[in-house]
Amino acid sequence: MRKKNTKRKGDRYEHHVAWKMRFRGYFFVRVIGRSHDFGGDILAWRFPFRSVVVQCKNYSGRVGISAVQEAAAAKMYYKTSKAVVATNSTFTKSARELATRCGVSLWERY
Repeated sequence: MRKKNTKRKGDRYEHHVAWKMRFRGYFFVRVIGRSHDFGGDILAWRFPFRSVVVQCKNYSGRVGISAVQEAAAAKMYYKTSKAVVATNSTFTKSARELATRCGVSLWERY
């Protein structure tokens, strides 16, 4: 009897983003996204030892300000130097404005 695949689509997207980050110069890329992850799905480091927390959103629509708020909170919780929201979609105008004010990077169609 075959085992049923219980992985969520979000899990696959988190691993896809982590894979892309490794090819873009990030090292020690760790997927941490589960329930109660405090807004962070991926922790990674990049030379010169700058840490980054990534909030992944696999949406069919536009990503709103809640994702930016989660990433900003995750930056403070995990004490990283940078916060990012990565999505396969695009961001709303209000999400862009909040990200600019909070210092959160936005990666569209990533």
